[in-house]
Amino acid sequence: MDSLELVSPYLFSYKKKNFVVQEGLLPKDLDALQHVEIWPSDIFLVAYPKSGTAWVQQILVQIMDFYYPEQVEDASNRVRVPWLEASVQDNAARDRPDPRLFRTHLPVDMLPHGIQAKRVKVVYITRNPKDVLVSLYHFGFSWNMLESPKSFESFFEQFLDGNVFMGSWFDHVQEYYTARDQMDIDLRGEVVKLCAFLGKNLTEEAIDQVVEMSTFHNMQKNPKANYKDLLEKQRYKSATMRKGIAGDWKNFFTVAQNKCFDQVFEERMSDLPIAFIWDTKQ
Repeated sequence: MDSLELVSPYLFSYKKKNFVVQEGLLPKDLDALQHVEIWPSDIFLVAYPKSGTAWVQQILVQIMDFYYPEQVEDASNRVRVPWLEASVQDNAARDRPDPRLFRTHLPVDMLPHGIQAKRVKVVYITRNPKDVLVSLYHFGFSWNMLESPKSFESFFEQFLDGNVFMGSWFDHVQEYYTARDQMDIDLRGEVVKLCAFLGKNLTEEAIDQVVEMSTFHNMQKNPKANYKDLLEKQRYKSATMRKGIAGDWKNFFTVAQNKCFDQVFEERMSDLPIAFIWDTKQ
């Protein structure tokens, strides 16, 4: 059995993948995760960290609330869309209303085998990697489980090398490419696509409400969506919802860094026909 290798405080490597150990997970737990019972109706939300997980999580919860009004819960999105990794320790996740929602940052080769075998629906979201880098940089100062970056310059190099939380962004996106679904600034259009993919036909009024409740402004002040409870429990040192825009990377990248990033991006991603929103002005 592969062993956990300490990369930095709280950050470990397992099977050459980087991740933060959650709630005392051990190698045997990660092995067991691949055999967790999967229901055909399960829905999985997958993304590299800081790619919009909280946002799409909010959209999924709102879609399910309108489609299954009898299952509406007065609980935070974190509770309603639990981490997949917690399922090996928390059997309560198996008893959640059908369809069950799960979220994860894990690479594709560490997911339960039943996901592919039962052809369950997986929503994979991507975000332009320059903004991911900047958001992950700030997240290092916010989450207690991560070591604060020494500088933006050093973190920039670590990101390109894949020596950050959850490893290489390039590897993660490439491995999940065939199951991707990108959210962009046409929020309503993407909600409609997501409903169609999930097979949940909502009224025009319901879709409008999902869109309204899933704007950054409304999520930022919604305690069920903004992780305020974790801030109050001192799991975070500061709020995690900063700006909610595309293009913030321009406030951090130097000209040289941007040129370097573009070169690496072209070398690693040129074979994948992925279009990113690099700036809100696009």
